[in-house]
Amino acid sequence: MMDLLWLLLPVAAASGWIAANKSSRRKRKTDECDPFLADRYIQGLNYLLNEQQDKALEVFIEMVEVDSSTVETHLVLGSLFRRRGEVDRAIRIHQNLIARPNLERSQKILALLELGKDYMKAGLLDRAEGVFNELVILGPDSSEPYRRLREIYVQESEWDKAIETSRQFERFSKESQSELISQYYCELAEKELNQGSVVQAESNAKKAKSLDKDNVRASLILADCAREKKDYKTAIQSLSLVMQQNPTFFPVILPLVKDVYQQLGKQDELAQFLLNAEKTYDGPSLVREQTNYLIQKKKISQAREILDEVFTERKFTPELIQSYASILSLEHSESLPKPLFKVIDTMAELGQDEFSYRCQKCGFEAMSLFWQCPSCHGWNTVYPIDEWMKQH
Repeated sequence: MMDLLWLLLPVAAASGWIAANKSSRRKRKTDECDPFLADRYIQGLNYLLNEQQDKALEVFIEMVEVDSSTVETHLVLGSLFRRRGEVDRAIRIHQNLIARPNLERSQKILALLELGKDYMKAGLLDRAEGVFNELVILGPDSSEPYRRLREIYVQESEWDKAIETSRQFERFSKESQSELISQYYCELAEKELNQGSVVQAESNAKKAKSLDKDNVRASLILADCAREKKDYKTAIQSLSLVMQQNPTFFPVILPLVKDVYQQLGKQDELAQFLLNAEKTYDGPSLVREQTNYLIQKKKISQAREILDEVFTERKFTPELIQSYASILSLEHSESLPKPLFKVIDTMAELGQDEFSYRCQKCGFEAMSLFWQCPSCHGWNTVYPIDEWMKQH
């Protein structure tokens, strides 16, 4: 069966042909149809019916005169080819259009924009960048060239260029880009930190924070910079700030907090940190850490009281059930069958195989934290999953 696009192609070409013919008739002041155009149109249809699609395309492109009335036909055809995945044909149509000397400025801008999209679809990012930069020089009618350039720079991890283009986008569109630029500074900071440039990483993390005071990522990077410098007090301050910015990230900062207090030799202060966390956070990982801490300090009855309370509220996790079993084994070591603990341990292990992070925008789930969602490409949309299994 003929592809739907190829059914649309002659219709689009015919509309262009009719428009061109009308234009020719106006010029000749006659109602006669140009027999050459009619013959070429029939020839194009024959090629199409015989599945000689390349030849049909050549005929339709040739017969549609490029003037103000047919530019839109070319643009539609090119866009259809690109969406169908035939990017080479889309590129050829748009290049043919741009090569015409009689294009108006607005038409050239539209054609260049479509050509840039073709190159991006084909993965020819260097060519796409050149086209969009040309549009910027021409003075675009919309902010799309800036947005497309930014997409390219993000794909290529050229964060300095992404920052500059975002600022241009901001000036053109009057839309704040502070949160996005803040993330780009974090990308630079993480790269520099990995390369051992702690001072420069700290500088860029501070720039990120100045643009977005609620940027959790910037606080985490500043904490890492402080840990690298063995400035553990500053590290605790940055990690504590995360609990004010977005308490949902408690599971992320918890191992870092424990490590810092260990480095300071003040592990008892962890209890106060956990107590303060209760003011803004009520997730199972907090309860688990509280009970584990109490078990470690031999305060078994207090640990069981905490778990009794949450279980009374019919809130559970496999890990907390495991902790409760540990408490029971300490209190009743001789009266509980060993197979019971094996079952409980297996439950906890199954719980560890679950996803740890979820995108709040598209629902993408992962075992690792992404600051840009791999699925919807949203920034700062992936949060830790720290949920209760509620029994009803």
